[in-house]
Amino acid sequence: MEHIKQDQIINIPNALTVVRILLLPVVVWRFIIGDATGALIAYLAAMLTDALDGIIARKFNQITALGKLLDPLADKLSLVTLLGLFVSDGQIPLWVLAIILVKEVTMVIGGGVALKRGVVVYALPIGKVTTVVFVLSIIARFLALTRIADTLLWISVALSMVALIWYAVDLTKKLGIKANSTK
Repeated sequence: MEHIKQDQIINIPNALTVVRILLLPVVVWRFIIGDATGALIAYLAAMLTDALDGIIARKFNQITALGKLLDPLADKLSLVTLLGLFVSDGQIPLWVLAIILVKEVTMVIGGGVALKRGVVVYALPIGKVTTVVFVLSIIARFLALTRIADTLLWISVALSMVALIWYAVDLTKKLGIKANSTK
């Protein structure tokens, strides 16, 4: 079990997460002006900060409550933003974005309900795998590797649905255990 520092808000991992969020407008801007290379570079920089913030937080025991909220928020913003860009460009069907939006909103609501009841929802390995497959899909799409991008996208959408079910089952169990322990 990891130790979460409650008193520390500003640290390197949280700063990296903020940088990741701030890089999103750069990705959007470069994409909109037709600079796919610039958008890809900004996106890769954002993904690098994602990897670094997690490594640093764990290695140097800098996990904070703020970071546990900011990091998944940055993940969701990145994913929805990039899918939105590719939908607007006609490269991805709108229904893919709609499914992911419904899944992410459901996860946020479920996590909020759990937190209100004293249960913290931690990232499961399937969620991390899904994120990696989405990132690879997005990179392949930037590189115009359409077949690979499409295949990875469908795999990531399927993994997303499996992850949602997995999280729902896990959360239901945790809330059931918590409800039984308070009786």
